[in-house]
Amino acid sequence: MTILADAGRRRSSSVLSFVGHEGFARIRHSYNGNSRLRAVATGLVVPAVILGLWSLAVQLELLAPQILPAPSLVWTTLSDLLVSGDLPYELGVSMLRLAVGIAIGAGLGLAIGIALGLSRRADAYFGASVRAIFLVPSLGWLPFFMLMFGIDETLKVVLIAKTCFLPLMVGPYHAIRTMPSKYDDIARCLELKRSDYLRKVLLPALLPSIATGMRQAVSKGWKVLILVEMISSAAGIGYLMMWGRKSFQLDVVFATIIVIGLVGLLFDRGILWFERRTAQWSLHAAV
Repeated sequence: MTILADAGRRRSSSVLSFVGHEGFARIRHSYNGNSRLRAVATGLVVPAVILGLWSLAVQLELLAPQILPAPSLVWTTLSDLLVSGDLPYELGVSMLRLAVGIAIGAGLGLAIGIALGLSRRADAYFGASVRAIFLVPSLGWLPFFMLMFGIDETLKVVLIAKTCFLPLMVGPYHAIRTMPSKYDDIARCLELKRSDYLRKVLLPALLPSIATGMRQAVSKGWKVLILVEMISSAAGIGYLMMWGRKSFQLDVVFATIIVIGLVGLLFDRGILWFERRTAQWSLHAAV
């Protein structure tokens, strides 16, 4: 058995020397690229099936054209909205609202979550009340917020901020409370300064939970924004969808649905990539 094992190692060594490290790197890179292509192709199967069924339903006239427009008409409408600048403008308005709301809600949620996580006294006084208030669905606050803030930009920003607050509060809070005690023990043994403790211990421990909370916050904030724009707004991608419905232009409605879905998917994939990167950085920083 020892002779066979030595022969196997010599054979592997000879193959490695023949192919070379660069050759193996190219093979690994090619394999990873093919895996990504297969993943993308697999993800496109369901949209392709839906598009085929949609086209078939239009050809068979299962629904009136005013209710179910042809995919070609939706594509033409989407192109016209892009060329005319209407779609970029409305999407830009929505993006600005979302950015401001997330900045306010995420900032407050992160600060309060860390404060409640570090101070058990503050958690005892304020934790239950804060959770109870923010666990009420955002749309449940809509009538009160409309009376308080009107139907202008403040209403959209406040609703988005309220929606994004809880995911960014809960994640860091639980990360601090479940952080292994050995981290604090090591920090005390090394006599780390407060700034070094925050940078080398607390921040690496919080980053994965912050990224996860941000992913949830952006997803929920995006959906709430679309809803509130559909209810009370004179601009934005949600308003454009409602304008199409009121004008009986269902091709505009379908075009905006596609855009909303694609933008939400880009947000999700982008933050998922960031979440994975922060998890790796957190591991290296902790080591």
